[in-house]
Formats: sequence, C-alpha cells, structure tokens
Amino acid sequence: MDIKEAIRQRRSIRNFKSDKLKEEDVELILEAARLAPSGTNVQPWRFIVVESDKMREELKGCTLDFVGGAPVTIVCCVDNNSLEKVPDRLQELSKAGAFKGTALEKVGSSGYKGRKMSEEDAKRYLHLNLSIAIENMTLQATELGIGSCWVMMFNQQKLSELLNLDDNIEAVALLPIGYAADNPAPRPRLSLDEIVIDRV
Repeated sequence: MDIKEAIRQRRSIRNFKSDKLKEEDVELILEAARLAPSGTNVQPWRFIVVESDKMREELKGCTLDFVGGAPVTIVCCVDNNSLEKVPDRLQELSKAGAFKGTALEKVGSSGYKGRKMSEEDAKRYLHLNLSIAIENMTLQATELGIGSCWVMMFNQQKLSELLNLDDNIEAVALLPIGYAADNPAPRPRLSLDEIVIDRV
C-alpha cells in the first residue's frame, strides 16, 4: 500500500476485534513515531504501551470504554523538559549536515538561539510536534491493516495516577489500535475549493 492509499483508507475505528496484535507490528507503529520530524529535532514524544488485560480494564476508568477494548492503546505523551535539550539537538543536526546551504550554516548551532517562547507557546509547540508522530503511527497502522482512533477525551489526573507518570510527562492523546470489527464508510470532507483560501 502506498502513502496515498493509506491516507484514503485510514478511518477512526471505535470497534475492535479481540485478536492480539503481532509484536513486530506494534514495533513498526512505534518506529513510525520515532522517525517523525520535529522542530529543531526536539523529539518530545514519549509513549506508554498499554496491553495487559488488567491495565486495559483500568484504562476504561480514565476514558471512553472502547479505548480499553482495543488490544493495545498507545498513550501519547510529551516530555515537558525536552526543550532543555534543544542545544544538544541542534549540535546533532549541525553534525548531520542539516543546515548545509542555509543561513543557519553560517550562524552555527551554538549561535542559534531560537525564539523565546511563553509557557503556553512551548506547550503548543510540543503538542504540535507530537501530533506529527501520532499521524505517522495512524498511517503505519493503516498500511498494516490495523485500525486506530486518535482520542483526546480522558481524565488527565486519573490517567497520570494510573500510569504513575513523572511530573514532566504529560499525556496528550490516546491511540487505541487493533483489527477493525467493522468497515466504516469514508467520513465527509470539505472540498479543496473550501479549504484552499488563495493561491498567490
């Protein structure tokens, strides 16, 4: 399946078969997240794989029941301390030749300060980068014939307590994955004319 077909076939699946997923498929889905791009290569994503019967059942107390009904749920988090590592990430990018032929090559990684961000801007930045990794996972899952559903309806405090998350780790979304028990029709989408504001 090519990427165009994966994009066309992806659906939000809320009804999963009980069949277990292959470990290698779960690893491929997580690897798709690991390889996602991120601003200044900050890679703020952190994941918890919920797969035991006990934890899947307890997960239902934090979110919608169907999430715990999936054979695997990937809890998608950001490390709020990851921005502290931006200088290290920039050094890595510089060594890898990422700035070659750009103005950043002259500035050098040590001279690049980036922009000052408020706490709210930093949070938005981290969440945006995580979103790219989540979309990579949904498309990889689709290519493997595995359904997924991006879920943001959960009790943050209950989930943090259940998973014993460190203070710097913030759960942002849940991604239940499994074989679809039904085959939903394509969802309505706006036309290109409605979403392309202008071409200048």
